[in-house]
Amino acid sequence: MQKTTHPSRAFHTVVMMLVVVSFITPGITALSAATRNDDPPKAENVRVIPDGFEFNVVTIDEITSKTATEGDPLTFKVAEDVKINGQVVIAKDSLVKGTVAQAKKAGMMGRGGTLGIRVESATTIDNQKLKLRSTKGKEGDDKTGTTVALVVLFGPLGFLKKGKNAVIKPGTPIKVYTDEEKKVEIK
Repeated sequence: MQKTTHPSRAFHTVVMMLVVVSFITPGITALSAATRNDDPPKAENVRVIPDGFEFNVVTIDEITSKTATEGDPLTFKVAEDVKINGQVVIAKDSLVKGTVAQAKKAGMMGRGGTLGIRVESATTIDNQKLKLRSTKGKEGDDKTGTTVALVVLFGPLGFLKKGKNAVIKPGTPIKVYTDEEKKVEIK
C-alpha cells in the first residue's frame, strides 16, 4: 500500500494566512492613503518669505536696564500683517519671541545704564517657526559731565550723582529681518 503524504497543518495555516493577508492588504493600503495628507500644497497656496525680508514688531512691555538681566525672555508683537504677493504670511499681533542681550544698570559717578535686546523668532500663519534677526540698543542719560562739575563744586560728594537707566517703552517699533527663507502654506 502506498502512503500518501498530506501537507502538514502548519503549511495549511501559513497558506491560509497568506490568502487572508492578500485580501486585507489592498484595503489597508487604500485606507491609509486616503487618511494621509501627503499631497504637497498647490503652488498657488504657497508663498516664500525670502531671507532678509523686512517688517516691524513692537514692544509689549516696558523694558528697563534697572530690572532686566541678560537672557531674560521678551515678547513682542507683529505691528501689521506681513504679506507676500498680497497674501498674509504672518498675522498682525502675532507674538514674537526675543531676549535681553545686554543689560547694565545705571551707575554712580553719572554712568547711564545700557540695554540691548534681540528679536529671535515669529510664527507664520501655518504655525512654522521663522527665525528673525534684529537688535535694538538703548542707553540711559549719561551724567558724567554733570558729575565732573559737581565734584568741582561739592568735592567728593559729587561722585554720588547717578546716571539714568535705559528704558524701552511699550509700543516701541523695531525693524526686524527674516533670518532664513521659509515656504508658507496659505489656507
